[in-house]
Amino acid sequence: MIIDMDTHILPRDIYDHVSGKTADLRPRFEFDGSGVLVNWSFPGNHVVPGTTPLPPPGAGGRHPGLTDMEHRLEEYDKLGIEKQLLLPQFSAIYFNYTLEPELASQMAHSYNLSILDLLQKYPGRLIGSALVALQDVDGAIAEMEWARNNGFQSVAVDKVYPVREHQFSETLGSRRELWPFFKRAEALGMPIVLHNIQHGHRISNLGIFQHDGLDIVAPAEGQLSLVSLCTSGLFDDCPGLKVVFTEAGSAFIKPLIERFDAAYVKPPLNYEDEDAQARFHRRVKPGGERLSAGKRITSIERYESRNREPVSHYFRKNLFFTIETEEPELPDSIALLGASQFLFATDYPHDDPGGRMKYKDVQLLRDHPGISEADKDIIRSGSALSMLSPPTRFARPPGGGANGPAEPDPSHPGS
Repeated sequence: MIIDMDTHILPRDIYDHVSGKTADLRPRFEFDGSGVLVNWSFPGNHVVPGTTPLPPPGAGGRHPGLTDMEHRLEEYDKLGIEKQLLLPQFSAIYFNYTLEPELASQMAHSYNLSILDLLQKYPGRLIGSALVALQDVDGAIAEMEWARNNGFQSVAVDKVYPVREHQFSETLGSRRELWPFFKRAEALGMPIVLHNIQHGHRISNLGIFQHDGLDIVAPAEGQLSLVSLCTSGLFDDCPGLKVVFTEAGSAFIKPLIERFDAAYVKPPLNYEDEDAQARFHRRVKPGGERLSAGKRITSIERYESRNREPVSHYFRKNLFFTIETEEPELPDSIALLGASQFLFATDYPHDDPGGRMKYKDVQLLRDHPGISEADKDIIRSGSALSMLSPPTRFARPPGGGANGPAEPDPSHPGS
């Protein structure tokens, strides 16, 4: 069996279920006869000054498989891929964490209803990944619970947390108000899928350096957010939480782990401070050493309570990565973490660097001389099957297919 853990879809009825006072604020999409998105508007959009969102429809926007499930499944049958995880076409859906909470919650639930219709119409072929509005944490938890009860097996989240206050996004682990959501995801057995394109709020921390090419040495914000899940102590509080990092390849993994593991054992010195003391030391004994007074913004007690294991521990236990099959560093990354942390992916139907090989990825993995046959089987489906909880049966009667689209659930707080 092969399970594709990174695909994108744009349901044509994506926001048809938005109702109430937010209905007039929802995005409106116009598709041509072949299902290609040709026009759009969004009265309720919130634009953060200085951001650079991508316009719809995004990579692969003219591919019929983006909106036509029958066409998509025909192609997957030819490729020999039995199951696929459905993620939104992020640059097209206009959904992000800077919107008004009620509108964002309605949009997330409407999208999820569209996906639910597909899950019911094509049982056994699709894996649902629900959208949630993280700006309303209680509502996001309720939406995730509803999704789990209706057969979804994961939740799709931005790689970072865009905010309304400024154009630079913040790391997920550092937003403590999100931790109850992550703890509930752990309890429900719902993996969090981090996508490396943001919802409509595209600026990154690299932008301020790009004028002079300094972004080469600036940290990638997705990697900062990923590491924050470890260094913030989130994985210590949620040891069973599973997080999938998509569309980032694996070349960055080894140097990142080596850097943070080295800091865990021997912290870097702050030579700008007159005392030249370590900026932080997770193994320091109270009273035995002290944090550098010149740079301290976090107490030693808070530092010592976090990140109880080296970063590599969490990478091997909590983090999963979708593969770029043609990437030269992939075998070394598998040897470092184990095949169990890697998931097969095509990025269908995208035509960007992550998706250009979508019709060759199956063959490339099959013929890869640097990966053992046992590891290939784990990557094709074994790691996904061990990570995903079995889908629950649908909590309400199917409403898709010949019976028409699924209707909003009256018992759901967003309906």
